[in-house]
Amino acid sequence: MKKIISKLKSLTKYILYNIFDFLITLQRKENIKTKQNIKRILLIRLDAIGDYILFRNFIEILKKDFNYCEYEITLIGNKIWKDLAEKLDNDYISKYIWIDVKKFSRNPIYRYKILKEISSTHYDVVINPTYSRTYDMDNIVKLVKANKKIGSIGDLSNISRWRKKITDNYYTKLIPAKKVIMFEFYRNKEFFEQLLRKKIDIVKPYIKLPMNYNPTFELPKSDYAVLFIGSSASFRKWDIKNFGEVAKWIKNNLSYEIVLCSGKEDIDSVKSFEHIYRSSYFNLVGKTNLVDLIFVIKNSKIIISNETFLPHMAVALDLKNIFVISNGNHFGRFIPYPFEINNSYFPICHPEIEKDLKNYEKLSNAYGYGSKLDINEIDSQKVIEKIRCNIEV
Repeated sequence: MKKIISKLKSLTKYILYNIFDFLITLQRKENIKTKQNIKRILLIRLDAIGDYILFRNFIEILKKDFNYCEYEITLIGNKIWKDLAEKLDNDYISKYIWIDVKKFSRNPIYRYKILKEISSTHYDVVINPTYSRTYDMDNIVKLVKANKKIGSIGDLSNISRWRKKITDNYYTKLIPAKKVIMFEFYRNKEFFEQLLRKKIDIVKPYIKLPMNYNPTFELPKSDYAVLFIGSSASFRKWDIKNFGEVAKWIKNNLSYEIVLCSGKEDIDSVKSFEHIYRSSYFNLVGKTNLVDLIFVIKNSKIIISNETFLPHMAVALDLKNIFVISNGNHFGRFIPYPFEINNSYFPICHPEIEKDLKNYEKLSNAYGYGSKLDINEIDSQKVIEKIRCNIEV
């Protein structure tokens, strides 16, 4: 019964949104305020922070390509990485349209206003490079007025088969992709190499430090370790008490100061950390934005984090001693890092995965699109042992 109700709700929502789409199409007008001789690209990327870090370097490559260098780029982005994109990528992006993705999916009025704004301008090319496309991304492509609409052939991890059959027709060209689990940076590279019809020579994600930036918080004067306790999903969060045990070992054995980081949603967890750790530390939980975190981790000696955006940021900054705790979710796509990209990235996965780590293809097929394994079955002593064996002092 619950499945039937869920399907009915989904169908009702689909019909309602299509009515709104029809109204937007009727009202759509080309933006006559803009100069007609300007060539425009609309680039769509609505996924999470880590996805953006693994994608963003290809914006520069697109902008500098001979065929697109004269185009202005408008980026439709997920507002959760707004401060990062506007600090790092302003040289290549002329305009941003920020979307609250959850609100866009759930609030019809907000969705209508955003889509009306997006569809008011004519673009020469619309590009949606995301491999795991969503209906919301495809819906934007449908409503934008453009000469060319280019996307990835994609998969079915974020969209149903019947919807994908419909939304594939919104594109004038779908870029083919290998039907294997692939590390996400390489998946982006695959897309842009085919789009631009040339080999791309970058071998890893990278971040150039922003200039003229002064953090407003205090960091240790001596060597320090960063512990990042947050994640976008609760099943990817290792118990805060385990972080306390690891912090205690680092303090006692490596003599590093401890810097605790995460978003505002984890402020209440700090007391549990303090109960286990029982020593001085720098508490930056809820006190930093994404650009701040670049400076926090850039000078750290070691990073211990859940599998979330922060390890991707650390790799892009060429850091060593990156220790990542994971239940195996998206194995092969976001974890572990290929050795040739970073040879000092150390995943500590669920015991069920650790016992079979050499069988990469099997694990990728099993957990590449999700894992239900309990992250808290990873013992803190296993993490400590991994650090002890691999730390570069």
